[in-house]
Amino acid sequence: MDDPFDKPPCRGCSSYLVEPYIKCAECGPSPFLLCLQCFTRGYEYKKHQSDHKYEIMTSDFPILEPGWTAQEEMALLEAVMDCGFGNWQDVAYQMRTKTKEECESHYMKNFINNPLFSSTLLSLRQMEEARTADSAIPFKRKRPPNSIHLGMVHDITAVSDISYLNCEVDSACG
Repeated sequence: MDDPFDKPPCRGCSSYLVEPYIKCAECGPSPFLLCLQCFTRGYEYKKHQSDHKYEIMTSDFPILEPGWTAQEEMALLEAVMDCGFGNWQDVAYQMRTKTKEECESHYMKNFINNPLFSSTLLSLRQMEEARTADSAIPFKRKRPPNSIHLGMVHDITAVSDISYLNCEVDSACG
């Protein structure tokens, strides 16, 4: 869920960040992150100034439906990947905030039976098939079926039709 070890520490006090926290919108390229306490004190360091524009970093808001935060959506997807599709008891145990029925119902409604996602997956599959069809190299058979390749000079068909002889290298035939 909200594992503080997933984020770098606060640049001000080095404590582990918990949501919500602040990200400077002007400092970079590496993110300049502050806990709320350091932000409210106006912490400044090197090029970072307290009057810089900032972003509030949080995932505590609904995305697909009320009652499920963005953080819980991510946790659900992670739990299904870890536990496997259909193992709703284990998924719920890993989630800790929802029952197995809630996990199954929400996942099926929003990720399996959702026309938006299914049409997106279908169009992605069709695009991939079209891409591979365009780049596919057609196979062209050089020898007749049942031929046996002997060295680099002759192709001889199967023993039942030994009369077939095809010179591959013109200079070797004559």
